[in-house]
Formats: sequence, C-alpha cells, structure tokens
Amino acid sequence: MSIGYKLVVVGFILYFNGISCTPLSEVNRIIHLVNSIPKHSWKAGINFNPSFLTNVSRLMGVLPRNKLSEKDTLLTYDSPVGSEPLPESYDVTQTWSECKSVVSIRDQSNCGSCWALSTASAFSDRLCIASNMDFNKVLSGEYINSCCNGKCGDGCNGGHPEKAWKYIKKNGLCTGGEYNSNEGCQPYSIFPCPRNSNSCSKENEDTPQCYKNQCTNSIYEIPLSSDLYYATKVYSVKPKPEIIMNDIYKNGPVVAAMKVYEDFVQYKGGIYQYTAGASKGDHAVKIMGWGQDDGIDYWLCANTWGTSWGMRGMFKIRRGRNECGIENRITGGLPKV
Repeated sequence: MSIGYKLVVVGFILYFNGISCTPLSEVNRIIHLVNSIPKHSWKAGINFNPSFLTNVSRLMGVLPRNKLSEKDTLLTYDSPVGSEPLPESYDVTQTWSECKSVVSIRDQSNCGSCWALSTASAFSDRLCIASNMDFNKVLSGEYINSCCNGKCGDGCNGGHPEKAWKYIKKNGLCTGGEYNSNEGCQPYSIFPCPRNSNSCSKENEDTPQCYKNQCTNSIYEIPLSSDLYYATKVYSVKPKPEIIMNDIYKNGPVVAAMKVYEDFVQYKGGIYQYTAGASKGDHAVKIMGWGQDDGIDYWLCANTWGTSWGMRGMFKIRRGRNECGIENRITGGLPKV
C-alpha cells in the first residue's frame, strides 16, 4: 500500500499534510515525529487502541459557534481585576483539592458529550468554591446531555457549552457522579468504553433518555425537584489571558472550546502545541489553572477522556497565543449559593 504525504518544515515544528494511511501507521508516524523533535515541549504515546481511532472525531462534541443564534450567545463578562497581581502559577486542583468535582476526571465514553460534562463539572467546581465546600458533590453531565438534547444541540452528537450554561440558569442541574458510582440523582449512564482495547461495541453511543422529573439512581433519597442547583449569571470571557486567569482565580474553572488535531489524541505529557495531523473537530475542556515550564507559559486543563489519557486525564497547553483556539471561546457561570 502506498502512503502519500507531504512533509513541511516550519522552524523546528514539522507538519504532515494529506496523510493517507491506516490509523496505526498514522499514529506511529505522528508519535515518532513529535518525540523526535529536539527539546520539544511535549511527548506523545499510545492512548487509544487503533480501532477506536477510526472514528475518534465522535468525541469532539462542541458544535460551531456560528450555529448559535443571536439570542443564544452569552454576554461577555469582565471579571474585575483585583488590585493584587495574579500569582505566576495557580492550580485549582491544589487550592480546592477537597472539592470532589475539582479532583475528578470525567469520562464521556463513546459519546460526544464533552460540552455537557465539562460544563457540569465546571459548575460543580464553582459551586463548591463559592459555598466554601458547604456543597461538595458532583453535578450531572448526564442530565444536561439528555434533557437539553434538542435545545442545546444533539446530545451525544454534540452541543453548545453556551446553551448548557443557559440551561443550568433556567432549569437547574441535579447531582450525578460517574458510571456505576451510585452517586447523586443521575449518574452517567454510558459504560466507560476502554479506548485502549478493542472492546468498544458501538461506534457511537445513543443519547440516553431524558428523565426530567425523577432520579435514575434508585438509592438516592433526595427527589430531583429538591436536588437542583442554579446559576445566577452565565457569560463568556474575553479572549485575553489575564482576564481568563482572573476569572479562574476568583470564581473557579472555566469551560474552553478548543480545536483537536490528531497529535493531541496521542498526548502523554508536557506543554502541548500543535505539531502534526488533521483537525478532528472542536472539543470542550476545563481550564484549571496556569503556570510556566522552561520559559513556556501554559494552561492546566482537565479533559473528559478518563484517567488513562494524558497526565491522568489532565494536560498542559501553551498559554497566551490562543493555541488551538483555546482562548477564543471561554464560558462560565456564577452559582446561586
């Protein structure tokens, strides 16, 4: 089988364009390329079984912003910058390590629900922080993914973080932990398909049924109507690093929509910057903090691909130059405490 590709050299960064090969060949080629660049800021390795990669785009569940109507866009909120300078590094997972949601990594499985899980997770974090841990539960990405289906987007086929925040403000959000956790009112119902094996039975999971008026966890004793938590304000954040940092420092993690390329899927550690491969779609993650390594500014982020991916589900990405569009579409909300 012939393999056609074009190799382009730009400074120290190499790019493959027009790769035509099997997923395994492509994965190995990208991993070798990333790891062979001298003093590169990040390392690549095998995260997913090659069979899973044939349709990895299904994980990228953020629908384009130009599909939003004017009434569905969020007003931009300038979180007032305090008189004290921001720290050079900050990590919500360290400062608020006793908040369950802050230290948990979601797993969207074979479903494009990143838009719902990242929003529910960020709101959980913010509610724990705003209440000084009086609220310390995990809120349900399942509830948004299923019950905002049709309003926020198309469930497992993607949605808008902006609409998810608006849904929380208007309808509230119930509790719900990971698959099989028996935690909260509506835990995630989709089995966490092991992406490093060949046992994923379905290419795409169907969007779970919406249960708007009842809990799906039979042992949870609080009725859904008494288990709803609301946002008082939802907003977008200006795409300026200092403003984003200030909002995280003051209110907690934000949701970011970023473009994912083939090399990001193979991320293992370090500060990610796009190096090789085609775009696979737009994806929602949480920005948890920031810092600097070897002179490179970065964002610290939480993904929704389980703990076997990246740095136990976390990653770093270059900060200050809108890497993969990560600073372009930031959303947040203030909880009612």
